[in-house]
Amino acid sequence: MKPLFIAGSVVTVVFLDLGIISERWLRHAGQLVPNKGKFDKGCAGASIFFAIAGAAGLILLSCFDTLRHPKLHDGFLALFM
Repeated sequence: MKPLFIAGSVVTVVFLDLGIISERWLRHAGQLVPNKGKFDKGCAGASIFFAIAGAAGLILLSCFDTLRHPKLHDGFLALFM
């Protein structure tokens, strides 16, 4: 079951990141309401950065279980959250 859980986590991460990146691309292409200023653009960049960091945390969280790697699991849980 663990490989299936890891695969499900990876699929979740891929679609989450694609959704956030596509939102930014659609704003840039003019399909969504454009950003009002530099603050909005900075928040969009920060959301992409934190989505990728959280994605890495989720993938690593699913790989390192609490039985064999309790400290790593807790660290990746904090990164994901």
